[in-house]
Amino acid sequence: MHTKYIILFAFTLLTINLFGQPDKNKREEMREKIHAEKIAFIATEINLTADEAQRFWPIYNAYEEEIHNLRMERRKYHRELKSLEGNSGDQGYNIFEAIFATEKKESDVRQKYLKLFADELGKTKAAKVFIAEENFKRELMKKFKNDRGHHPPPGE
Repeated sequence: MHTKYIILFAFTLLTINLFGQPDKNKREEMREKIHAEKIAFIATEINLTADEAQRFWPIYNAYEEEIHNLRMERRKYHRELKSLEGNSGDQGYNIFEAIFATEKKESDVRQKYLKLFADELGKTKAAKVFIAEENFKRELMKKFKNDRGHHPPPGE
């Protein structure tokens, strides 16, 4: 439990210094640091043994790469949609079909890796991987909102 607080404290210090820096290199540096924090957060949340970590991280890295590629593909379709500027017609319909197809692929990838993680770590820890990702996103968004002056209501 103590390690979790250290990671959250480090995450807080990290994000205080990083948000709001518009320079492209700074943004890339911020992404890398947030990714490192995410990895530490996940490792802490699922409490991997050394043996489990050795087997898990290569699989997780492949998972992240597949998800990243699908998100980049979906972003490309969203940019195409924006460029239509209301004159979508059949093109807009076709782009939405492509967007929805990438969303389905992303879901399929998650399902595939849930099984792969379970094969290596057991079902409980496999589920914890995805829970940890969601918890990390929630913490990141909460921190981002707080840094932007949008404080969550008391009790959240």
